[in-house]
Amino acid sequence: MTRITRAQIENTANILGSNKIILPDANLEEMGLSGIDLSGANLNGANLQRAHLDNANLSGTKLQNVQLNEARLENANLSGADLFRANLQDARLSGCNLKNAYLGSANLQRADLSDADLSGANLHFADLRNANLSGANLKGANIKDTRYNHHTRWPNDSIHLSITGALLFER
Repeated sequence: MTRITRAQIENTANILGSNKIILPDANLEEMGLSGIDLSGANLNGANLQRAHLDNANLSGTKLQNVQLNEARLENANLSGADLFRANLQDARLSGCNLKNAYLGSANLQRADLSDADLSGANLHFADLRNANLSGANLKGANIKDTRYNHHTRWPNDSIHLSITGALLFER
């Protein structure tokens, strides 16, 4: 597949609507996509490693098995996005809207989720080892079977993780 440009993505979205964008397995590595509207798009399996998606609208976007490691998604809107098995290792998601997002089996190791809104998000089987969730909103989030370690930073110290079904995993 020929490498696609931001202009091509935006022009197509402007004509057909962002929900008509289908880019499975696309190579968008290191692409500057800050502020772009890809709400409802299908990006399953895409390579977005080290991409810049700050302030992007990715609400309702299909992002299963996507590579977002080391990506910048600060203040992005990922509400209702499907991030099943997404690799978000070392991603910067501070201030991100992940309300009602599906993050089942996602790799969030060392991710910065500070001040993110994860209310109603499903993090079942996600890996939060060494992640920073300080200031994050976890109201109604499912963290059953989520892996964490002693270096995971939670919103506050009053969370009693042993009654949530989260799993302390030090390896």
